[in-house]
Amino acid sequence: MHGAIAHHQAERLRDQLIELAGMHDAGKTSPAFRAFFRVVDVLESSPDAVILPADELLSTQEVAELLGVSRMTVVRLVEKGELVAEGGGTHRRIAASELARYRTATAARRRSALEALARDIGVDTPPDQIVRTR
Repeated sequence: MHGAIAHHQAERLRDQLIELAGMHDAGKTSPAFRAFFRVVDVLESSPDAVILPADELLSTQEVAELLGVSRMTVVRLVEKGELVAEGGGTHRRIAASELARYRTATAARRRSALEALARDIGVDTPPDQIVRTR
């Protein structure tokens, strides 16, 4: 699998980080440098890695692409108050930090719903029994 950056680019970035910090053992770095090394690892291994400043403002289309939904779905989420946007009308902007908050909240809700569903299903539950999810 290819990442957002190639292996040789990642190695070059790691070497530059080590040189910048003036260190010989990358394992003895400060928390900040460990974070930079982690970012390089993610960029190397994930083709869909996206790193944005927290205060970056994104259009509804950009948010839709990052969430994997339609732009209208993002507009509905804003109108329902699930996503906070700046501006109004056709020029809504959503902060990257708000997108991160929404992703964390939806992941927690999804995990909670799956745990509740798992509690409802026991060893003795027949395979054809309908399980209520709502």
